[in-house]
Amino acid sequence: MLVLAGASLLAAETRLGKPFALPESVTVDQLMAKPDGSVGKAVQVKGKVSEVCEMAGCWMQLNGTGKTAVRIKVNDGDIVFPKEAVGKMAVAEGTLKKIEMTKEQAVANAKHEAEERGVKFNPDSIKSGKTVYQVQGTGALILE
Repeated sequence: MLVLAGASLLAAETRLGKPFALPESVTVDQLMAKPDGSVGKAVQVKGKVSEVCEMAGCWMQLNGTGKTAVRIKVNDGDIVFPKEAVGKMAVAEGTLKKIEMTKEQAVANAKHEAEERGVKFNPDSIKSGKTVYQVQGTGALILE
């Protein structure tokens, strides 16, 4: 009976990309509390999937508690994050990057994301540049 239960648990996970190299994960909240200390380093982060790229499945957003979140981004086609992952817990591994955008870059980025989502965008809503942290993903595990 235990063997069957274990087998069904394994079947409930979706593994994507390369196998994990790190032994354990941190939560989105832990990573984003002091992200600068992890920039350029391999990280493994766990959170709830709130969004997946609608066009190519090339990124997914992992949320912590409250407003903390981190985007897991891959090169198009390396991994395709399934849209069905939204609402599920996931673990992702990769290198944490810090992206500093000017106001113009932030406007262009927000415009692109609005187009992906099929929503209207008001460039006046962006008042300044911004800093974004994202994980350049190498592997992920979607949990059921």
